Amino acid sequence: MRDKYKLRNTRITKIAGICGILIPIVVFIFVGLAMTHSPWFEWTEHALSDLGVNGLSAIFFNSGMVIAGILAFIFSLGLMKVLTKKIGAYILCLSSIALIGIGLFPETIFPIHFFTSASFFILLAISLLIIGLTINKQNKFERKMGILASFFAILAFSSAILIIGLEGVAIPESLSCFPAFIWIMIFGVKMTFM
Repeated sequence: MRDKYKLRNTRITKIAGICGILIPIVVFIFVGLAMTHSPWFEWTEHALSDLGVNGLSAIFFNSGMVIAGILAFIFSLGLMKVLTKKIGAYILCLSSIALIGIGLFPETIFPIHFFTSASFFILLAISLLIIGLTINKQNKFERKMGILASFFAILAFSSAILIIGLEGVAIPESLSCFPAFIWIMIFGVKMTFM
């Protein structure tokens, strides 16, 4: 019975790891497709969510956010099984739900979109910071991932300062989430092949 449970945990962890690997791929592909259908988009004048307002661009962007959010949710459940201290993974799980909300509630539904978008960025940064501070320092890989998570969390918080006074927030948004997605991908590889 115990071996079956361990095998199931390993399988769940591997599936979660694969989801982690797929997150940045999905985000880059779908955001890229949305941008190719948005010749008006300027990094210095728009938010990434502007891609989700209308036309084919909106279909690509919003679908990508929902799919990435589901993948992130599954990844965070697997991360809960791997990490000794799980609070960071719980917060990452909440962040993934907010990411799904970004896709379900585009900018045209402003109050809800603003809440889900702000929640996503804030919770993502907090989760990385907590993971970075509480990760198992005995394990060499986790120690390095903890340092990287802390660095990406500081980058995310710093990019929030960049938003002040800017007309467009796409660059600070990208600095907040894209490095985090790469961190998730690296950890996903470890979970898949451990």
